[in-house]
Amino acid sequence: MTHQEILNTFLTVGTAIGALLAGLFIFILPYRKMIKSSKLFSKEIDYPEDFNYNIHTRLHECLTELRVQCDCARTQIVQFHNGGEFVDGLSMKKMSLTHESLAAGTSSELEKKKDLPISLCVDALLLLKENTPTIYVVEHLEDSWCKKFMQVNNVISFSLLPLKKKNEITGYVMCQWCSWSKADCVDEKEIAPFIENARNVAEFTLEQQKRKSK
Repeated sequence: MTHQEILNTFLTVGTAIGALLAGLFIFILPYRKMIKSSKLFSKEIDYPEDFNYNIHTRLHECLTELRVQCDCARTQIVQFHNGGEFVDGLSMKKMSLTHESLAAGTSSELEKKKDLPISLCVDALLLLKENTPTIYVVEHLEDSWCKKFMQVNNVISFSLLPLKKKNEITGYVMCQWCSWSKADCVDEKEIAPFIENARNVAEFTLEQQKRKSK
């Protein structure tokens, strides 16, 4: 083939490709608005109507699994929140038990741990800063309101890990053993990954709930 013939061939192929692309553009033009409005390309999440129910179910299942794994009497999620004001207008920091799983025959603390001033449990809450699932024996704690509260509710030993959002403590996950026969058999190293996993699941699930409520 001569140079002129090669050039003519390229021009013919180029013209054909251009026509094909133009035809394709004309074909999809009517569908552009539909594609843009499609939920597939939307940044908003279409939450189901029973989303909050699913959140609470997921958290309860998480606590139940943790309770069985650690063979304890109670597993709980406690969250910090504001509640009322002091005379000088400063906001009160409080905490409430929001989710709980109980072994058979164990009494609930749900009503007792509602809107409690955080200042009542400062000694126990300081343990959260350790950020380790250490097992603490209640009778070894210094005398305080929190110690008496746990003793009244038959807590022999406990372990807790903080719930965090952007490095700020927003609550905690807690395991409680209410009999010496159970407390004496607990292996701290063995239960550590179970509590850490439950904490991670709770943090993720609660964050989803907060996003939905916005």
